[in-house]
Amino acid sequence: MAVEGRSREEDHSEDISKYAAKAGSYDALSAHQISRFFNRHKFTTKADCSRMAAEILKSPVSPTQIQGGHSYTVAADSGQAFNVVQFRSSKLDVELVEHAKQSYGDFVPNCKYLGMLGDVHVYVWDLVPGPAFCRVRRQFLNLAMQQRLRQTVLDFARFSASAWIKNPTIRQSSASVEEYSRTLDQISHGLPDRIRWKLDEVRQGLPLIFRPEYPKAVQHDDFLENNFHVNEATGHITGVVDWADAIFAPFGVSLGGLETILGVQTSNRWYFHPHHVELMAHFWDTFYGEIGQISAQDRRSIEVARLFGLFRTYGFEEGDARIVYLEALCML
Repeated sequence: MAVEGRSREEDHSEDISKYAAKAGSYDALSAHQISRFFNRHKFTTKADCSRMAAEILKSPVSPTQIQGGHSYTVAADSGQAFNVVQFRSSKLDVELVEHAKQSYGDFVPNCKYLGMLGDVHVYVWDLVPGPAFCRVRRQFLNLAMQQRLRQTVLDFARFSASAWIKNPTIRQSSASVEEYSRTLDQISHGLPDRIRWKLDEVRQGLPLIFRPEYPKAVQHDDFLENNFHVNEATGHITGVVDWADAIFAPFGVSLGGLETILGVQTSNRWYFHPHHVELMAHFWDTFYGEIGQISAQDRRSIEVARLFGLFRTYGFEEGDARIVYLEALCML
């Protein structure tokens, strides 16, 4: 897989941690997101939210370190509460979150809807321990931290496999071969032949993931570095948050979260961890060890779904960035 003349077998001594954003960058982002949230909501103030959350948590509260683009989340200052309170611009599909809980178990925090405060929706979530991965990413990508990163990769494999193993039939997926094919058609415009060839291969495989016997699953669909937490000392994933964009779709379309763990995306490059090939092998060994024996057709289906998800996520980036990302992520 080539990226600007370099293969996926990167220099095994290169330290890519320097390309990851520092924790302070996320502090600034969170402050901006909080300001924007309350600028949008004229009938609910930050003080209103603090008063309500303090009553719920029985403690003064402060914003959590990581915020969302359409929500405001606070935790107890006392450190004794086991919950956080979240105020959202739009209502969550709590039923879908509940099904995610059934599929992924303790990786998903419990959620309870409390109604509205002014013009925002109020939820209580379990407090997920440990920092968001984005805040320790620079440490984990350092070569000296490879064992912790390996544990994160193994936990992501177990997380991903859970949706195959515990797969309750909950609803019909609105997705279809035709819809996915149209998405790939949109992405294909302007792609170099070498990438379009891979995209066409994925398009030809789409009927595999819409077979009646192929599982559909609740999937996070936004598995970014700020949306899961880790134990800083061990690398274990302690929970996955922000399920607002969860989807019910053919299994595997969100497996691209592995690339988020193993690399850093800049404006014009994707930098992989020097040992990412080995770490990816650990992922797949653990993943298939968890789900057990499956057919060659199902294995091919999982790969088609994974590649479709990567094309859909990065194929709409602007300018040359999309070519760089797709080259790095999809060209096996």
